[in-house]
Amino acid sequence: MPESTFRMTTAFRHGRTKVDDLYFEAPFKLMTPFHHDAHTDCMVMLASPGFLKGDIAHIDCTFGAGTDTTMQTQSYEKVLDTADGEAKRTIDLTVQGDAKAVFLPFPVIPFAHSTFSNVTTAHISPESTFVYADVVTCGRVGMGEIWRMRRFSNTLRIYVDYPDDSNSRAPHRGRPRNDAGQPIPRLAFADRLLLEPERFDYTEMAMWREYTHCGMAYIHLPQQGGQGSGIRGDEQTDRTAAEDALITNIRGYAEDHGFHGELGVSRQVNGIAVRLLTARGDEAFDFISDVAGLVR
Repeated sequence: MPESTFRMTTAFRHGRTKVDDLYFEAPFKLMTPFHHDAHTDCMVMLASPGFLKGDIAHIDCTFGAGTDTTMQTQSYEKVLDTADGEAKRTIDLTVQGDAKAVFLPFPVIPFAHSTFSNVTTAHISPESTFVYADVVTCGRVGMGEIWRMRRFSNTLRIYVDYPDDSNSRAPHRGRPRNDAGQPIPRLAFADRLLLEPERFDYTEMAMWREYTHCGMAYIHLPQQGGQGSGIRGDEQTDRTAAEDALITNIRGYAEDHGFHGELGVSRQVNGIAVRLLTARGDEAFDFISDVAGLVR
């Protein structure tokens, strides 16, 4: 690369979600978006063999109010042998207003002797519908290269940006403020995945065991009532009911379609988390894609 940036902003115009601003550096590219009524599918392409030693990639996407976007990558993302170095990636996502945004990259494959770190930060609106997912493999399974990476680190932080309305009953009242006097966004969900095969045996009980792919998805359902209105008791009850219904639908979908692997679906402080272990990358990715369809 060795350092490259992809930056995109969407806006809702003339009844359609459109790319409003776009900037990228090689090897990043954006395939021509596919439009389906108000919904738009965007595919980020990486014209390179994969991540190499010293590569640093930045992805920065803002989804404007009213937009409906699904973002995917072109194919499985390979982290090649980084020798004594490492490769890095940062992903920054902003979801504004009542936007619907799904960020669903293809699984990451850490090659032997690779070191890779990914840090994702998302700031979402209380009214937004948001799905973030990632899947990682234990290596090039088809080549017999299993648990040969040096280190794989994936950190996720998702914040809900409540507006500054001191007259409302919103849960941001009384929260700490930054130096500018603005309320600090509330951390809604945090996740950390660290793989170091030299230190841990991931084939043991309570680890991955015989599975080769690990997937995680975070889902945020919209708060009703508009910005600054706070979360009234009836609104919280409605969202809890919607989350319960979605959890039931996801579990039922897995049972009806014969999902092979381990699956967990649970409510978080704000949102829903889906975790799974499978023996095939396509099964993990396809299942999470189907879950995103249930949300949308």
